[in-house]
Order: sequence, then structure tokens, then C-alpha cells
Amino acid sequence: MLLGLNQNSYENLSIIEFIKKAKRFQGIELDFKKLKNELSNNLTFKTLLDYFEMYNTKLINIFQLEDFSLCSEKDFKKIKIPILKKILYYSYKLECDLVTIAPSFESRDIPKWRIIRKTEKRIQEIMRIIKETDVKIGFEFINHPDSSIQTLSETKELLDLFISNANVGYVIDTYYLGKSKEDFGKIKDISDAIFLIQLSDFSQKLEETEAIDGESKRLFPGDGEFDFKEFINTIKSYRYKRFYSIEIDHSENEYDCYKKFKNMNISN
Repeated sequence: MLLGLNQNSYENLSIIEFIKKAKRFQGIELDFKKLKNELSNNLTFKTLLDYFEMYNTKLINIFQLEDFSLCSEKDFKKIKIPILKKILYYSYKLECDLVTIAPSFESRDIPKWRIIRKTEKRIQEIMRIIKETDVKIGFEFINHPDSSIQTLSETKELLDLFISNANVGYVIDTYYLGKSKEDFGKIKDISDAIFLIQLSDFSQKLEETEAIDGESKRLFPGDGEFDFKEFINTIKSYRYKRFYSIEIDHSENEYDCYKKFKNMNISN
């Protein structure tokens, strides 16, 4: 089982500190905004690559291009495309082959068919930009009331147009998959197109409480209601062999994430 760690799990650490913290993991996910900030403050690509080699890890994902799907055409061309190109440059320099994109948050009453159509069009434009690269684009649905794409079912409808394109696929976050209460069996026909699975648990009771400033509702895998044993056994039966990555969003996380996850005895 290839196991990675998402930078959000230790969001208060610098990238170098995070790499050291993730030393037992086989891969890491880095936040584009934090990466951009640190690269503008004396951190170099060479230093990062040296640390990847020193700690025997690799960059498995740069996340994420946000709000690309329903923003205005002007914002897409003037803001989102330059951000995407910067992310692609970073991915090239850091030998990373996956970039995550996430849908817009849109509270207006837009018909779902129109949301799907516009998002498809934007992904087609993104694919024209990455066609000369080896980078894969992973779409991550966000199960939030204001998200324009909230479920795996909606994502499958969206990405069906790109089924023959090996560079477009899914990033599945179990936090959102659990909240959407969808059957794991829906993954069977898309297992080859899943580029990354992010592991995070949820509690329905916690979801129904009002968030306190700084409080995260993501739980460590196994600490909530999501059935990780069934999920991982199911996904393995579909021959998924890419990375799983722990993402728990704790700003002051005190877990030894690797040890705690391995003690669940579901990763062999």
C-alpha cells in the first residue's frame, strides 16, 4: 500500500519541516499557495529535490486549482490559467505528475446540466494547456452545500466525456465520499481513472454542530463513521494500486500519523 501525507495535516509547519515530519511516508502532497510563498522566500527547487532524496519521498500531488469551473471568462483567462501554468511549472521542476483541480462554489440557482456543461468546457481548455506535458489532472468533488459538484455521481457524469483521456481522472477524498453516503460500488468502473485517494474520516454529529474558529471537522481515518476496512478492501478488489494519502487538516496535529494508521491493521 503506497501511503502519502497531505500538507494540510501539519499546516503550521514549513515545507522542509513537513518533509521531515513525513519521513516514513512514501509520498507527500503540497499546497500550491504555500509552495509559491516559500519559493518566493529563498526556498529553491534544488533544496526541495535534495530533501525528497534525503528522506526517500516524492511529491505525489500539488493541490489545487480552485474555483475554475464557474468563474467569469475574464477571470478564467486572466487569473486561473496563469495559476495553472505556474502549478505546471512547479510540477515539472519538482518531478510531480499530478495536479488537483476543484469546482467552484456557487450559491446561485444554476441548473445542474449547465454546471456540468460549463465545467466540461473548462476542463477541455485545461487539457489543451497540459497536452504537451506528462501531468495528470485529478478532479476532486467537494461535498459542501455551496459546491457546484458535490458527489461522485455528479463527477462521473462530468468526466464521462473524458473517459478516453488518460490524463484526466479522479481524486477521491473519503471525507467527502463519506458525507455524500454513496455506495463504494460506484467506484468499480472508474478505478483505472482514480489518481489519488485521500483518507479522512467524518462524524455526522460533528457535521451538524456549528464550527468553532479554527476547528476542523476532519477526523483521523478510523476515528469517525467511515468504514475504511470495507472501503480499502473494495478498492483493492478493483485493482487500485496508486497512492492513498492521509489528510486531516489539524493545525496543531500531535499524531504520529504513520504509526496510528498502521495500527489500524487495514493497510496490508
